[in-house]
Amino acid sequence: MLLPCSGSAQALPPPPPQPTIASLGSCQLLSGATIPNCRIAYRAYGRLNASRTNAVLVPTWLLGRSEQWIDMLGPDKMIDTTWFYVVLVDALADGRSSSPSNTTPEGRAAFAQLTIADMVEAQHRFVVEHLELPRLHAVVGISMGGMQAFEWAVRYPDFLDAAVPIVGSPRVAPFDDLLGSMDVSILVDGRHWDVPDDALRGVMQRAIALFLRTPTAVDTEPRVALVNLLRDGVALVHGWSVDDDMTQLGAALRHNVAAPYGDDMARAAARVRARMLIVYSWDDHMVAAGPAATFARLVRADTLSLKSSCGHDAPACESALVNPAVRAFLAR
Repeated sequence: MLLPCSGSAQALPPPPPQPTIASLGSCQLLSGATIPNCRIAYRAYGRLNASRTNAVLVPTWLLGRSEQWIDMLGPDKMIDTTWFYVVLVDALADGRSSSPSNTTPEGRAAFAQLTIADMVEAQHRFVVEHLELPRLHAVVGISMGGMQAFEWAVRYPDFLDAAVPIVGSPRVAPFDDLLGSMDVSILVDGRHWDVPDDALRGVMQRAIALFLRTPTAVDTEPRVALVNLLRDGVALVHGWSVDDDMTQLGAALRHNVAAPYGDDMARAAARVRARMLIVYSWDDHMVAAGPAATFARLVRADTLSLKSSCGHDAPACESALVNPAVRAFLAR
């Protein structure tokens, strides 16, 4: 459900030390709970056109933050900032936007049943109320960001022209549920037994390394690659609140765009008006490709199936295929 990425941005200014914060007042969640002083953190690149219709929204992946997307923006990267106004938005509970870790103690209970749909609802308010945009050209997301892209396409069918979920899913597959539930159990049980948060982060680091790539990739790469993978896992979880981590994991596990439609994926897909490019990998051991492939058939989406031992990390390993495909799709 997460993807560490590397690279170097071109034709972009250096990132600000902190994202811009937009205040939304209170955010009412689908559970009925309310997040007080609800805030959305974001970074914007490129320029709006005269009609304000060239905006591309990019939500973050699980354990991801907006600054990690910067290296994927530029003329020869995934999203061309010379054509599009790109808004990198931090998903709720990532420690930048409103999260258990930065909300007053009396407001933290609101996050207990946070959903991907709640993230998208807050983002829609942000786009309409703060950015004052009439619509989006596209939503592009990787992993949990891809889940949000699916949710956008179903929840706001007339608000965006295109959606590009990459190694995401319209709903949690049984394997994903087993993996995510294991992660949550590790954190919950660790808290119950007073395991230090640093130790829990170390376990999560190894879980990331275990499922991010396939056994073939891990077994055939030099030993230094495994060391680097573990190092990247440390970088991902470093500075994260375990409470935020558990909240986003729970939201991902509850994700199902068909939930409001009697769990009928065909009914959910029938709402989609946006063009879709759906990218998945059958080698993915972190987010199963089946639901995305099924949804693609239902909406007659363009697809890109990645064959890669990198598994969930395939969009990074196969960037020479993915980046041109996404750029061409967005430019249509």
